[in-house]
Amino acid sequence: MRKVNDLERIKEVILGSNRFLITSHENPDADAIGSMLSLGQALSKLDKLTVFYNKDGLPEFLKFLPGSEEIVSSLESISGDFDCTMIVDSTGPSRVGNDFEKFLDNGRCGTTIIVDHHTTNKQSVDLYLLDPNSSSTGMMIYFLIKSLNIDVNPDIATNLYTTIIGDTGSFRHSNTNPQTFRVAAELVEYGAKPSEISQALYESETPERLKLIGLILPTLEVTDNGRIASVVLKKEMYSESGTNKQDTDGIVNLPRSIKGIQVAVLFSELDKIDEDESIWKVSLRSKGEVDVSMIAERFCGGGHKKAAGCVMKGSLKDVKQKMYSILSKGII
Repeated sequence: MRKVNDLERIKEVILGSNRFLITSHENPDADAIGSMLSLGQALSKLDKLTVFYNKDGLPEFLKFLPGSEEIVSSLESISGDFDCTMIVDSTGPSRVGNDFEKFLDNGRCGTTIIVDHHTTNKQSVDLYLLDPNSSSTGMMIYFLIKSLNIDVNPDIATNLYTTIIGDTGSFRHSNTNPQTFRVAAELVEYGAKPSEISQALYESETPERLKLIGLILPTLEVTDNGRIASVVLKKEMYSESGTNKQDTDGIVNLPRSIKGIQVAVLFSELDKIDEDESIWKVSLRSKGEVDVSMIAERFCGGGHKKAAGCVMKGSLKDVKQKMYSILSKGII
């Protein structure tokens, strides 16, 4: 994918706009929420009015982020139109959700801008700032903030540092590069506290989430060649453990952690169609050379080379068979 840089035009729109809607993809992660909040907090320094929206609200594990209490999960009570809507860490409006797409179709969003680092972004808005080589969308927000000559305070630094930690797996993933460490160091100088952020992200598990993991682990399946591993999350596991889909963040990394595995898969049941068929969210993680974004695209999904996903319909057996068939070709 070519790098798209509408930076100068985006800066003009930002400076010329007053009321902003800032949003990101459904089932948000650390990069999505941290990018939203840091961008809005920076815009407030320019006396801009901002509304934070995410269809699925705020995950429990990200409630420590400064400003996170301002995120709303409904557009119904929002009055008036926006001068500019900024969609961060998302390949397009469809990833934000149906309610947002209706809001957009009704002409209430003003100029639409995407800031994103996924490799499968499609033409769908007015302006783009895309860089698939960036370790996180938050890093792109950081450079956008700096280009607007906005001072980075401790709250902004905390939100941005969290995006980097989240998307690099605490600097463990292959998207970590020298620039990642340089920006992280600068954010620490601006007031981000690595130990507190890491504790909030990785040492604040709930008993319910651990129960959910306990239900998922027995579904572990490793292919004969030992290079593909998968786990399954069925809808009833939420009620059994007292959790919801926001508690699934990072679970796909459990099979990924197995020695020798090149691709890990999490099959999450979104909805039952009938007794035999369901709608499945399929999350893919690669730690080899397999480009899982290309595999996800085969099923109308997308993402990064090392982290991608799609939605499939059918019985678990059929969905597994289709995915394993494509994965095996990609690995072999």
